[in-house]
Amino acid sequence: MSFATRCTACGTIFRIVEDQLRVSDGWVRCGRCAEIFDARELLFDIEQEAPPPWPPAFTPAPAPTIESPPPPPPPEPAWMPPPEPEPRTEALPTGWPSEVARQEPHWVETEKAAEPLPPPERALDPSPPMTTATPVAVPEFMRRAESTARWHRPGVRLALVLISVLLALLLALQLTLHFRDALAALHPPLSGGLQVLCGTVGCEVKPWRRIEALSIESTSLNPVGNSSGYRLNLSLRNKSGVDVAAPWVELSLTDASGAPFARRIVGPEMLTPQLARVSADSEQALSFNFSTGGQRVSGYSVNVFYP
Repeated sequence: MSFATRCTACGTIFRIVEDQLRVSDGWVRCGRCAEIFDARELLFDIEQEAPPPWPPAFTPAPAPTIESPPPPPPPEPAWMPPPEPEPRTEALPTGWPSEVARQEPHWVETEKAAEPLPPPERALDPSPPMTTATPVAVPEFMRRAESTARWHRPGVRLALVLISVLLALLLALQLTLHFRDALAALHPPLSGGLQVLCGTVGCEVKPWRRIEALSIESTSLNPVGNSSGYRLNLSLRNKSGVDVAAPWVELSLTDASGAPFARRIVGPEMLTPQLARVSADSEQALSFNFSTGGQRVSGYSVNVFYP
């Protein structure tokens, strides 16, 4: 069976499964007018039954109203005296003067009109009436649907797009600053802009450190005069097509037994000639003088690196 229901507010028909009815105890929200209603009221089998009539045949029960006290009874009408009867004349003995008959007294009995009683005063309650709002239980799947729909609102989507663009710009700026030396070496026209950017954020554009582009072509270690001084000569080659930063030189010395006894780290500023960078596709001859303090050198090794 395939069930469907009709919204009790706008009449929209949509399919529904038994799991939804079981989980939410029959309560659903209309996707068109957002009305929460009991789907079981207008539930029908869409394959075998016709949709319920619209407007629905049932009418919702009227909302309870606060019963006010009955109005006071209307005042009784004032009592009006009956019309005054005609004067009675009775037969008098013969010979009575007629003036006596006219002066015979008669009484008309009247009653005082009943005054209406004032309406009873209602007792004033100094405290305001207390109303208790009954919380509406919203099923879990409806809360999840509302949370998902919140992210599809136009304002939220626009804010997410703006945040994404801002984060992309910040990421691009961070990558540019991190690889500024490589960008300046690979694209020399960008050097001016990178210098301005670094001047703003407090960094510096330096020669590109690319140790795999450098190789030692040849080395020699020769004594200098009759003292314990030595001179290291080396030929350094840049195999890449861009300028790279001048490296540091590591010199290790060994004695006659092959045991190391000294290690020297030589910066570019201590080499002859002093270097800041090694030109592209070039070979540079360098030298360095040092003293061992009387220790005789039997062997050595040379390496280049960036600290």
